Amino acid sequence: MHYRTAAVLPAALLVTACLAPPTHASGGQNARTAHMPATGHLVAPKLLKFGQSVPVKGHKGQPLRITPVGVYYHRPMSESSIKPRNRYFLALAVRVTALGKPDHVPLPYGSQWRVKQGARTFTTSTSRANSAPWIGRAQYSGVTVHKGSPEVVYEAFDVAVKGGILEWSSPDGLHRWRIPKSNAGKATHEAVLDAIADYEGT
Repeated sequence: MHYRTAAVLPAALLVTACLAPPTHASGGQNARTAHMPATGHLVAPKLLKFGQSVPVKGHKGQPLRITPVGVYYHRPMSESSIKPRNRYFLALAVRVTALGKPDHVPLPYGSQWRVKQGARTFTTSTSRANSAPWIGRAQYSGVTVHKGSPEVVYEAFDVAVKGGILEWSSPDGLHRWRIPKSNAGKATHEAVLDAIADYEGT
């Protein structure tokens, strides 16, 4: 019995040594992976309620606060109007507040704004988002915001269904909101509706 136990222990120690992560004198690698789940994937930040504010950095690095305040789904009825490639043009209204010096939200040339619906991801430049009827007729993210004078700006998407997850990404982090499945934020619809009427002649 004693010989059998002695033979098992070294084998167990060998397996444990093989499974243990390598140690580094600096501890840098272990420090970065210590908070990762067992799957090895990073955990997404918590899902915020639509209308919750988050701090971000503006184009010039100044502190801003952004708040998604409205959504409007649009399907053009006029035969002469450009139709979304998917199903809906989505207008996203965002209130931007300057917390210090004047600045504006970085232009979405990368993928700062994304809408995720199931396995699909939509940005402000995918499909026909750039052909939404309020483009060029309603304030966009390049508007400079001054402290004490918030502005509402609009981003456009071409999406497949109503709802989904809105994401804002930047070098400083990722924020996520659940998008309402129906038009929300009536106070923000006027600029979009006026732009649609102007474009479609209704």
